[in-house]
Amino acid sequence: MKSHEQTNRRPNPLVCLLWLLVHTVFSWIEQLIRLVQRCRWKTVLYLQPSGARTPDSYRARLKESQLYVRQQLESASKIPKHLVVLLGPEQPDYHRLSQFIFWSNAAGIEYVSFYDHNGTMKRNHEEMKRYVDDTPLETAQHIIWSTSNYGSGKAGKNGKLRPTRRSTLVNFLSPEDGKRGLVCLSRSIGESVRRRDLHAADVSIELLDRQLQESSGFVPDPDLAIYFGEVCSTYGLLPWQIRLTEFLPLGLRLQDSTVQHFVSCLLRFAKCEQRLGT
Repeated sequence: MKSHEQTNRRPNPLVCLLWLLVHTVFSWIEQLIRLVQRCRWKTVLYLQPSGARTPDSYRARLKESQLYVRQQLESASKIPKHLVVLLGPEQPDYHRLSQFIFWSNAAGIEYVSFYDHNGTMKRNHEEMKRYVDDTPLETAQHIIWSTSNYGSGKAGKNGKLRPTRRSTLVNFLSPEDGKRGLVCLSRSIGESVRRRDLHAADVSIELLDRQLQESSGFVPDPDLAIYFGEVCSTYGLLPWQIRLTEFLPLGLRLQDSTVQHFVSCLLRFAKCEQRLGT
């Protein structure tokens, strides 16, 4: 009887073959669509006249993209306060990434952080700053760099530094700011308890959260993290601070990302409902 039941439970080879065939076909169709999209964007760029790729034309297109962001998000129910642009295997393209700063400023996002698990952008943050400074836009003066002039933000209550009105504070993160930073803080608290500067009963989640906030300059936890491609991985991004962060894909490579994809992610974020357990 048991052998008869086990025989009935065996998957049907024909059904498995059909599922495999359907999966293969859809995978090829998906890859074909992406290939067509990439070719279309490359063709549009190639067919642009030489004058369309001058600094003045870039400035004009960037201003138009900022206006597009404002118009599309005018009726959005919510905007992230802290956005993280997350890189995985992609190599940093500082010229293209700098556009996210201008788009974020146009959207009213106060904090923008860039993270890559190799720490390349944090080491070479001056490269990003150069691209922004070389863009003659009025909004460039509203960009604050946390790595160089964090104090340009206005101090709020309890000495917390905040961006000035209409400004966006740009930060660069690496694995040292994530797990390693959490480990160092835990060791520091342990040493304080050992020296009796802090009572063990006073160690709590609230204390740890407060210490992490202080070490980051009281930058709020990320509301939204956007990543490129199909793989959703945190790559070690701030394991403590991302417990309530929404992760949304742009669905394309960094080289193929546009302002339309950026706005689409923000509109999807505006529709997200955050339900916390009790």
